[in-house]
Amino acid sequence: MRKMSFSERIRYELCSLQISTLNEVEAELMGFMKAKGVLRLSNEGTFASITLPNIQTARRFLRLIDAFSSVEHETMVVQTQRLWKQRGVQFNLPMTFLKNFQDEFLSEEIPTKIANDAVLFGSFLRGLYLACGSVIDPNISYHMEIACSSQNFLTQICRFLKDKFGIESKVWQSRYNYKLSIRRANDLIETLNLIGAIESALVVEQIMQKRSVASDVNRSMNFLSANADRIGISTVKQVRAIEIIDQQIGIDSLEDDLKKLAKLRIENEDLSLRELGEMMEPKMSKSMVYARMRKIIQLADKIERGQVK
Repeated sequence: MRKMSFSERIRYELCSLQISTLNEVEAELMGFMKAKGVLRLSNEGTFASITLPNIQTARRFLRLIDAFSSVEHETMVVQTQRLWKQRGVQFNLPMTFLKNFQDEFLSEEIPTKIANDAVLFGSFLRGLYLACGSVIDPNISYHMEIACSSQNFLTQICRFLKDKFGIESKVWQSRYNYKLSIRRANDLIETLNLIGAIESALVVEQIMQKRSVASDVNRSMNFLSANADRIGISTVKQVRAIEIIDQQIGIDSLEDDLKKLAKLRIENEDLSLRELGEMMEPKMSKSMVYARMRKIIQLADKIERGQVK
């Protein structure tokens, strides 16, 4: 049995939502019709037709129709051939079905009533997504797409998401149509919450948090590793300088604080400058130890250049 994809899980969650107010039903129906609806002519006259990609989405649409209007409609099961055979459903609806929103259906603008109400816009966007949307598994990438034949309409949605909800999206042209893409984790979570996919939004949020923790751990480990490498290289340089001084003029020839520090370093190669400072009498800060160690290294350099004998 084929495993259900994340996009299919979102669809299952959305199709299981309870039918709410009549205004929300109308807004969601408008989303469906904007995404997939077309006007057709026949011997019987003009009618609205919409083909939905799967049985589950079609059942949702049918429930919305029944809640919104009692008009008769024709329903046909169609089969598409993609990576695997998939059954869809075509609805043929009389023009009386569109009587309440015919002008909005024919326009490429977001209906005014929907644009002025965040809840209705969420219902509207839910219809769009169910008809022609998808989401990639968030374990792989954060990416939602809504496909449509109208670039202007998707651009309207893109601007509205940005202006009203702060959600970043982009409209681009694919081979056969246009697509609105949402590619940031927080924007994807906000959009899923907006259309009513609360449980799916929570899944994305949990994945994002796990990635954030893993990223923080990796940064910390990289920092510690780089810091350890830097300290190791610095320690080798310090020990070498002290050995040069000891071989040429002797450690005891150094000033008292430099002599104490040089001996501590030779005896404790694994300690940091801060830890060496804690062992000095009197105690020294890291900057004080660093300044004295620089004097030791500079003296060793002069000895190697023959400037000190």
